[in-house]
Amino acid sequence: MKKILLVVSLFICIAAQAQKQSLNISLLAHWNDSTLNRCDADQIWNDLTGWNDTIKKREYLIAGSCDSIYFFDITVDSVIKKCAVKEGHSRNSINRDYETYSHYVYCVSDRSSPVGSLQIFDLQYLPDSVHLVYDNDSLSVNTHTIFIEAKSKRAYLCSNIRGHMSGSSAMGILSLANPEHPVFIGELPVSSPCNLVHEVFVQNDTAYCSCGYNGLFIYDFKNAGNPIEIGSISPGYPYGGYNHSSWIDSTGKYLLFSDELPFGMPIKIYNIHDIQNPVSVKTFNSNIGATPHNADWKGRFAWTSSYEDGVYCYDLIDPSNPVVAGYYDTYMKNAPGSYFGFHGCWGVYCFLPSGKILASDISEGLFVLKPSANLGINTFSQDKIHYSIYPNPLTENTIIKITSTQNEDALLSIFDVVGNVLIHKTIQLANGENEIDLNELNAFKNGMYFVQIKTISQVWNTKLMKQ
Repeated sequence: MKKILLVVSLFICIAAQAQKQSLNISLLAHWNDSTLNRCDADQIWNDLTGWNDTIKKREYLIAGSCDSIYFFDITVDSVIKKCAVKEGHSRNSINRDYETYSHYVYCVSDRSSPVGSLQIFDLQYLPDSVHLVYDNDSLSVNTHTIFIEAKSKRAYLCSNIRGHMSGSSAMGILSLANPEHPVFIGELPVSSPCNLVHEVFVQNDTAYCSCGYNGLFIYDFKNAGNPIEIGSISPGYPYGGYNHSSWIDSTGKYLLFSDELPFGMPIKIYNIHDIQNPVSVKTFNSNIGATPHNADWKGRFAWTSSYEDGVYCYDLIDPSNPVVAGYYDTYMKNAPGSYFGFHGCWGVYCFLPSGKILASDISEGLFVLKPSANLGINTFSQDKIHYSIYPNPLTENTIIKITSTQNEDALLSIFDVVGNVLIHKTIQLANGENEIDLNELNAFKNGMYFVQIKTISQVWNTKLMKQ
């Protein structure tokens, strides 16, 4: 007779311990507490995010359990140190979601009993403490996911139900002009073709809305009170299902999205250069039958949480030919090729300056991972900055948005088609998001131009059209 010993314990695992199945990604630290409250069968954890304290030069992991929100210092590679635990407004929530803005994190919840609220925590006192500065259900009692666009100082609340009988919307929009006192400024109504937004990606007031079985809709939200539909990918697209989440690449030309169904639908890439006529480019997956959950596109790589397959990284330098660059299996309970639904890796965060990858597993806990040199560390390190040009083609004043993880100088040059230098100047980049206005382009003739951004170690080139 086999004796089964159930050990309930709090444990911290570091890279020196036995490695799980992986390729080009190694474990730095792992944290779990099997004694925490569970919901929905085996679930302890849901989503997570990261935060970089640019003042104190420290990095943090923020994750949610069924009943609370956890804050960890992960600055030291092999250490994941619990700094604080804050109760959620609802103590029993299957879905929690988080977005950071400045030194705040905004927390929402869904599938909660009782209902939740919008909570805002001030992170600037970490690693010593976390301060709750806002906890109010007037703007949200149930919100599935949240996305914050720092440039516009807006928060987008997906599938949002407001408190005090004030209604619901497919997506609510808040102004964060005063970060501790958000204000409701608009919505995507439930009467729209997208009557439910599951998740959204927003850039330059353009919202890429994953709308479940209705497909994916693209809206112009320059006027928060009057969204304008400018594109869509309707059901009938290859391997369509429950349109779950999306991300665009740094050029704004390609859109990546996933369809969440328990029997596995591959990730899709679309060319959206003509935003009113998206074109399918490629579908791909970790394994047949696996279920991709969330996917973020950073530089040439897409980082995905793939439920029972764990974390997967794809090299998308050629979007028509995705290549598996690395993986780390956070969930070892299923046999290879066998899939049983919504278990395993829920969320991945890939935007910390150190390059560390954060992952949450529904039952197995929180992981801090490191891409190896074999993953293409030379090209991975090129993600120190990435940029986008908007609008392109040029129809009004053009802005180059550059996100850098350090203070540095860059050389900006613009050439015409025969190689004449039209603009050649040094720009100072700060750690974080930078916006460079190119008002000089208003005087240019219609046609094609080439933009180059050069730092001490890297060069980026792209095309710009004026018409």
